[in-house]
Amino acid sequence: MTLELDLQIALDMPGLPDESEFRRWAEAALAGAGYRRDAELTVRVVNEAESTALNETYRHKQGPTNVLSFPFEAPPGVESALLGDVVICASVVLREAFSQ
Repeated sequence: MTLELDLQIALDMPGLPDESEFRRWAEAALAGAGYRRDAELTVRVVNEAESTALNETYRHKQGPTNVLSFPFEAPPGVESALLGDVVICASVVLREAFSQ
């Protein structure tokens, strides 16, 4: 399996993992799920304002959330390696990690 990872860091926050860590985690998750084909995935790390806007727009829930996923489904007859997008709110994940 080959993973094409589009990592988008949309905030300035020290201590974030680098692209190799995100790639390792994504590859491990796909392998653990038995995924064997080539894949394309976008991972976007955002602040609370962007997470809140996306959460309210797509889930109709107020406030930021830790992770949002936007799976891609190709139209019938179209082959695509695109899995979709994962949006991570760094500050929410950090708070959750400290509380647990």
